[in-house]
Amino acid sequence: MKIDINSDHYVKKTNIMAKYQLPPLNSLRMFEVVARNNSFSLAAEELCVTHSAVSHQIKQLETWVGKKLLIRHAHGATLTLDGQALFSNCVKLFSGLDQCLEQIRQQPTQHSLTLAAPSSFMAHWLIPKLESFEAQYPEISIKLMTSNDLKLLEKHQVDMVILNHTQFEKFPDAIQNITLFQDQIGPVCTAERVQQLQHKSDIFQQTLLHTQSNQHAWEMWATQSNLDLTQAKQQRHFDHLNLMIEAAASGLGVAIAPQSLVEKELLNGRLAAPFDFIECGLLFSLCCQKTRLKDENIQIFKRWLLTQVE
Repeated sequence: MKIDINSDHYVKKTNIMAKYQLPPLNSLRMFEVVARNNSFSLAAEELCVTHSAVSHQIKQLETWVGKKLLIRHAHGATLTLDGQALFSNCVKLFSGLDQCLEQIRQQPTQHSLTLAAPSSFMAHWLIPKLESFEAQYPEISIKLMTSNDLKLLEKHQVDMVILNHTQFEKFPDAIQNITLFQDQIGPVCTAERVQQLQHKSDIFQQTLLHTQSNQHAWEMWATQSNLDLTQAKQQRHFDHLNLMIEAAASGLGVAIAPQSLVEKELLNGRLAAPFDFIECGLLFSLCCQKTRLKDENIQIFKRWLLTQVE
């Protein structure tokens, strides 16, 4: 078998590789830590290696440079003039690498977005609408995670978070929040049960269904309706809003639910709203890191999402 090597290309590649005459990166890293701490012992502790391993790397670096970089003494180590010059450039080098790698880590996987949102919002509002997004942008894959933890953004585990919060919520400086809509709450039940509710006060003759995620919803609705919640004869509590909505649709009582999360059930007749929905001071917002605002996929999803709430 004959292998034909392009000699010109080989020479050019070799010259490029030889352009940077650098010592082993590990020895530079250990030197930076020793110089920053003024101590071999503290450097070994920070890097989780032995004292002798640090000494070996520094000796190797000084041999490569041909100059003394550190002077040891009883209380630690001091930089020589050459050591100070190298340390200054090491700081710039590692700082630049750190910033570059952070930017690379923050870049989304091509044509992929990971979104976190509360499970109830995901099931009752977002998922029924995602077919529209996939039809418009088939090249973008959406990964869903049930959570409303903003820390997922900081850890780069998700690209966006949809959060349900009050209007007084304070967001971290690094997070950009975009309000989607202000929610309303109101009683919902089966159409058969609606016939028993001629007046708002009749609702207290029914079993009231509560959810842990918004424990004061009934109290808020009753107050705005000038009613006394203590008149309620029977009440039932659920850990998740999904379960409460399903219980109401199954005829187990009257639920107090966000209008946005029962719109599908209201349209298909599984649930009916005997009375008006009221403002509850809760908002749904799309959140992402400010450094990611110009990412193309995030921009596309944000624009699409805003069309769904117009």
